[in-house]
Amino acid sequence: MPEQTSRGVSGIFMPTLVALLVGMAFVVGVLWQKVNNLEKSGPTTAAVAGEAVPNPQPTVAVNIADVDTSGEPFIGKEDAPVTLAYWFDYQCPFCKQFEVDVLPDLIDKYVNSGKLKIVFKDYQFLGEDSQNVGLAAHAVWEASPENFLKWQEAIFGKQDAENSGWGSVEDIIALTALVDGVDADKVASLMESKKAEYQKEQDDDKAEGTAMGITGTPGFIVGTQNISGAQPLSTFAAAIDALLK
Repeated sequence: MPEQTSRGVSGIFMPTLVALLVGMAFVVGVLWQKVNNLEKSGPTTAAVAGEAVPNPQPTVAVNIADVDTSGEPFIGKEDAPVTLAYWFDYQCPFCKQFEVDVLPDLIDKYVNSGKLKIVFKDYQFLGEDSQNVGLAAHAVWEASPENFLKWQEAIFGKQDAENSGWGSVEDIIALTALVDGVDADKVASLMESKKAEYQKEQDDDKAEGTAMGITGTPGFIVGTQNISGAQPLSTFAAAIDALLK
């Protein structure tokens, strides 16, 4: 009797076990085929480990001739053959990356030789601290334009985490007082007396940039090209050199 019971159980479960094994083998085969196909097709548009995904370039048709540069802070010869419009936020870490890694080389290679003018355009969107520094920037440009770049370098050198506490008017004026050639008292006075005018200039710059496909910072227009993000020097050099030919 026990032997007959054992055979009965075996007869019941063996077909089930075989079916399960066959099913598992099928699933493993399907998964292996998917992995194999992915390996053959190579990387997709997503980032591969250790590589950056290029910033998508805006599709809005642009022309530097349409950018309003009147009254804006700039460096270089006013009649330089090439103009680069640069929208930025003083709290943006990628703007600081551009300021530290690329801007000095652009100045050395193109601005100092009279080939390039860089126009600084407001895109202050990260909060009150950004707005305050933007107001101060216009005041510095009015009070001491020859020292504007030196002042801007000091501001970016002080950059901390977004809206983390530094960026009040008092903080900005205290740092401005340390920049040789800039009258901090005059800057403070202009920030107060021309606050509405400077704020309108900031708002107009941001609106203009948005209309031209600038959706974040830093954003640039040179010739008919819209450059998005903290791109390497080679990207800017290629665009500038093409316009200089």
